[in-house]
Amino acid sequence: MTTWFDELPEVLTRADFGALVGRPPRSIELMGYRGLVADPAYRNRNKLVWDEETAIGWFRSLHNHAVIVPANEQAMLDLAAHRAYICPLDSKHVALARPRILVMYQRGGAGTVFGVDAVETINQEIDGTRSASPQTRQILRDGEPLDRYAHRWTVFHLSEAGAIGTITPAIQQGRYLRVDDVLDALTSGHLSVPTLDEAFPSRK
Repeated sequence: MTTWFDELPEVLTRADFGALVGRPPRSIELMGYRGLVADPAYRNRNKLVWDEETAIGWFRSLHNHAVIVPANEQAMLDLAAHRAYICPLDSKHVALARPRILVMYQRGGAGTVFGVDAVETINQEIDGTRSASPQTRQILRDGEPLDRYAHRWTVFHLSEAGAIGTITPAIQQGRYLRVDDVLDALTSGHLSVPTLDEAFPSRK
């Protein structure tokens, strides 16, 4: 016999959501306030609560934001071999992003702009925009395929879209950007990277 309780949607507290995606509860809540994960369903005792299906489904689509990452040696090797940017989930910078655009910051201040074709996840409890292919699973880290390596991975598959002559300030770790700022920079040749508060202010 089905009761009214059985028909209620499954929900995620900030602790549940944080555990699912490998982030502290407060961190995932702040991302919710900034619109960088699914919109919460409501607040309970002033803490955010998500509809589980909506929260998990958010990761299966690209969204209207961009990210910028440093083009270190490993990133350039991955790009050349796989047309992809690969980061561990525990990097805590952009591994949860589902951006439409990814910018690689080059030493010296220039940058290359890529469209994100798809995002795949390896060894994670959340999905990418498509299932990880056998080819992606066999990408090597320290001689081990990604799906056998003791890390959780996010893989951004890329198509080159353009270049930016000057990016300021220097980028040491992944950051979120507004799509419009990147598109404007493709025309002007200069990208001034805003702070997270400037680009995605809290809606709390």
